Amino acid sequence: MISRLSFEQRACFIAGQAKSGTTLLVALLDNHPELLVLPEETAYFPTVLTKYAPRGRRAQFDYLTKQSLSNVLFGGPCKWGKRNYAAFPREKFLETFERAALDPANAQDDLLVLMVKAYAAALERPLDTIGRWVEKTPANRNHVPEILRRFPDAKILVTMRDPRAILAAQIALEKTRQTGRFSTYYVIAHWLVAARLARRVRNGEVPGLVVPYEQLVCEPGRTMEQVCAYLEIDFDQETVLTPTKMGRFWSGNSAARINFSQISPEPATRWQRELSEDEIGWVEWHCRDLMPEFGYKPKLDARELRSFVRPIRGERPREYIKSRAYSLRDRMMKSE
Repeated sequence: MISRLSFEQRACFIAGQAKSGTTLLVALLDNHPELLVLPEETAYFPTVLTKYAPRGRRAQFDYLTKQSLSNVLFGGPCKWGKRNYAAFPREKFLETFERAALDPANAQDDLLVLMVKAYAAALERPLDTIGRWVEKTPANRNHVPEILRRFPDAKILVTMRDPRAILAAQIALEKTRQTGRFSTYYVIAHWLVAARLARRVRNGEVPGLVVPYEQLVCEPGRTMEQVCAYLEIDFDQETVLTPTKMGRFWSGNSAARINFSQISPEPATRWQRELSEDEIGWVEWHCRDLMPEFGYKPKLDARELRSFVRPIRGERPREYIKSRAYSLRDRMMKSE
């Protein structure tokens, strides 16, 4: 079936939210011989096609190559963590992509497809050897209708994770990065959007496959076999159970700065010893109605106002006020 599709339509998009397992899933697919996996996020649907569309092709190209997380593939600085792309022909990738993107003859061609083709050329991968090409941006969760409008034959993978574990990971991340912009509201708001998307996928309303983080790290073999079957590619246990970035072993992007030599189930339960009762309560205040659908049992018996008003570790006063205000706004809009 895949071989009959045009290269443009051999797309796979990964959606979810930050710290939900999207990067791990990409790393496990990275070295599969039938796939071409972009190792960094492009924010193509959330940003390139929205904020930058009115500014024209050049502005969109500049964002992808200079501002998005994928800028490191073109020789740009890495925003977070460490990346080693020294062996990758970054200049060749940039030149090939720029030539194709700004060629008037390609004005109607999808910019992301041109980027993927340039990436394949940089790696010297013939297009007819690629069963699927893969792009991961967690915020793809907000743009599935547009994704399917442009790529009607695309495969959609949606990662899900216990929202309490995501909050714990984001607290640890803020402790490391000290951005001052840590938003507890966005942790729960993004989870609710991802959960509603995952529910629609499970109900057959949206084509796709839900990949629970807990199953991915606790039963990686069985989970990746399901992913490979969905993508219509061979399941090679040695390949898809070894996380890599551009073919090189990848030790993870743990918010707690813990490197792993293999897939570890430990992060799935770490939140249980890291979060306070009020931090658990903040998550369950917002997410407890949907959590059981994905096997996440609320720990507290009911919503408690104390958990709503108590600040979360790493939360600055301005973000605290915004998070509570946005939460109350959402609740009032829901009740109308």
